[in-house]
Amino acid sequence: MQLSNCSNCGKLQLGHSLSLCKDCFKTHLERTHQVKAFLQKNPRASVMDICQHTGLSLRAVNEVVTRP
Repeated sequence: MQLSNCSNCGKLQLGHSLSLCKDCFKTHLERTHQVKAFLQKNPRASVMDICQHTGLSLRAVNEVVTRP
């Protein structure tokens, strides 16, 4: 393993340069669960609907949708 920075917050960690640290990964999972739960109840919701009803920022929703 090599030292790298978290791709989200920049914290130093062991791992690959494109990976998230434990804290950012946990936050990402929580946001993913929020978006998934909302979309299961509202499958035709827009991105703005997701933002308004989950309290997540547009950037956070986009990261959930686009991060592999």
